[in-house]
Amino acid sequence: MEVFRTVLVLDDSKTFLDDFDSLMSSSFVVLQAQTEREALEHLSRKKVDVMFLDLLLGDGLSGLDVLVRVKEIVPDLPIIMLTAHADVETAVEAMRLGAFHYVSKSPKIEELKTLIDKSLAERTLKRDYQVLREEVQRVSGKIVGNGSAIQELLLSIHRVAITDVTVLISGDSGTGKELVAREIHTASKRHERAFVAVNCGSLVKDLVESELFGHVKGSFTGAIQTKLGKFELADGGTIFLDEIGDLDNHSQVKLLRVLQEKEIDRVGGTTPIPVNVRVIAATNRDLFTMTQKGDFREDLFYRLNVYPISIPPLRQHKEDIPLLVEHFLRQYEIQLSRPRLRVSPVTLEHLMEYSWPGNVRELENVIQRAILLSPTNIVEPEHLPKEIAENKIPTTEGMSLPDLEREAKERAARVAIYRALEQTNWNIREAAKTLGVPEKTLYDKCSKLGIKLRNKSQSQTGQF
Repeated sequence: MEVFRTVLVLDDSKTFLDDFDSLMSSSFVVLQAQTEREALEHLSRKKVDVMFLDLLLGDGLSGLDVLVRVKEIVPDLPIIMLTAHADVETAVEAMRLGAFHYVSKSPKIEELKTLIDKSLAERTLKRDYQVLREEVQRVSGKIVGNGSAIQELLLSIHRVAITDVTVLISGDSGTGKELVAREIHTASKRHERAFVAVNCGSLVKDLVESELFGHVKGSFTGAIQTKLGKFELADGGTIFLDEIGDLDNHSQVKLLRVLQEKEIDRVGGTTPIPVNVRVIAATNRDLFTMTQKGDFREDLFYRLNVYPISIPPLRQHKEDIPLLVEHFLRQYEIQLSRPRLRVSPVTLEHLMEYSWPGNVRELENVIQRAILLSPTNIVEPEHLPKEIAENKIPTTEGMSLPDLEREAKERAARVAIYRALEQTNWNIREAAKTLGVPEKTLYDKCSKLGIKLRNKSQSQTGQF
């Protein structure tokens, strides 16, 4: 079924409005307004894609003034000014104030369609640029790891990305839940539209509905203008609801309705607004147990838990630590202008020993801090936090006996290999002889344990 774009036109001439409607109604939904008040009412009730605005309105009202007010309410709404030939200079001023373009009051349908298409394309580009800028400001994101746990995670991401189902991501703090959500969005058919992240735990309780669904002017004290909510900003794209377990019961009811009906109600609004948004939620809490205790709505849990993804804590895939360390070193080489950063083998041993209660985020913070503390390009144990440098492993609680045994064996093998490599100046053939294994076996073992082999010129510096 074809979906028609909605066009709002504001002009004080009813004749012009009717002519415009006749011209456009076969291709667009046209909303008419003869006054600023009528236009603002349309904007508060309907989702408008493009607005046409007359420069010279009646009763001494300037189109420029209306332009400024509308832009305050809906900043990214494309506005095309309607102008007579004598108004071109004023129309240029309107573009400086945020109008997309201007067109004569005797337009042709092809010209209008072209302008509308271009204005919508520019709005999409601006939204995507904003998303890109936010992503650049964040840690450069990609999921790093060759271990079986991460490979299974990547497989789950790509299985669900090609669908449009709701996803619930669970995992400890610092495991990278938002990174996984962004990977799903990037690999989905929605990747050209916005990815809007919301931390539900940081929302002020009385303003949750306003933040998520928007509000109309005057709907509550302080609502001095109409505001779009996060769901409308994410229209066509993905909304990521982090810390979903922190939503209060009233907000849970509202969210459930959005998932069921695919529409939102602005606070103070009278007309539901349809939204086309994929929802990805995340939590570090046990939502199922919360439902049993009555702390989270059971019906909402099952709406969110269509496709569950569980991210393993770093202690369960320690084989990926060397790759993660290498990733963060390369990242901060660029950010801090510190070329050829390395960690020494003994430093890596300390990093492998630690249980990482703060997961990948903690590891990144430790690497960044160590780089800043190191006067050279080599990170040594003295640059690590005390609890890591002194091998004070906080806990192994929650690990099964097979996991503990596997971790101990891998740790012992890794230490033995590093010592052999150091003793032989990182000569793989001589190290294999020292360890009493074939050269190919040592290569395979290094690959499995994430030990990155270096050539002789690098090994002579004692770097990893």
